[in-house]
Amino acid sequence: MLICTTWKNRPISPEQTQRMMATWAQLEAETDSSERVCWFQFGDGSGGFQVVRVADDAAAIASGLEASLALGEFLELESRPVLDLEAAMPAIVAAVARISN
Repeated sequence: MLICTTWKNRPISPEQTQRMMATWAQLEAETDSSERVCWFQFGDGSGGFQVVRVADDAAAIASGLEASLALGEFLELESRPVLDLEAAMPAIVAAVARISN
């Protein structure tokens, strides 16, 4: 399963920035149940997103909850399951066929 997490920065102080980075580093160091596919920071510094591949759905959801609770003071986080083009295309083709009839 692929999960895309987006984040938007909240206005925070320099001290909060230091705490956020320490918390984030701790979460990253403890994450072993997922493989990062990509990680991007928006060019304007307002946020970013990452996609991770997970094998254990329940563990991934619990990890996402922990991250959201730990970083919620600093970031607005949203995670959603996503499909790559190869996995999505059959559903897209079937949907187009349904609406074309």
